[in-house]
Amino acid sequence: MIDLPAETIQPTELSVTPGPLVGPVLRRVVGMLAARADLPLDRLDDAVLVADVIADRAGAYAQDAIQVRLEPGERKLWMRVGPLTPGGAQALLSEAPDVGPIIVKLADEVQIDESEAGVEYLRVCLAYEG
Repeated sequence: MIDLPAETIQPTELSVTPGPLVGPVLRRVVGMLAARADLPLDRLDDAVLVADVIADRAGAYAQDAIQVRLEPGERKLWMRVGPLTPGGAQALLSEAPDVGPIIVKLADEVQIDESEAGVEYLRVCLAYEG
C-alpha cells in the first residue's frame, strides 16, 4: 500500500439522487476520506454524523441530486454541499428535533456561500488539532 500525505489527496465529488442510498454512500465516502485525512476516531465519528444530517435533510433543498465535494487535508476534512435552493444551507444548520443544531456543534468551521445565480453552498470543516 502506498501511503500518500493527506495534502496530496485530490478532492472527491459525489452526486447522489435523493433516496435511500444517500446515507450509506455519503457515510462510507466521508468515513474513508476522514480516515485518509488522519482524523482521530472521535472526529471521524463526528464527520460521519455530519454526513448523516446532510444525507437526511439535504434532499429537500438540492436542485436535482445531493452534491458533495470532499477535500481532505492535513488532519482536516472540508465538505461542500450544494448547489442548494435559497435558504437551504441555513435549514441544514437549523435545529434537528431533540438534538439541536448538530452540524454547528460538531464542525470547527461553517460557511454559507451564495452565488450570483441565487444558489447556496454549505461548507463545513472538521479538524483535529492535537
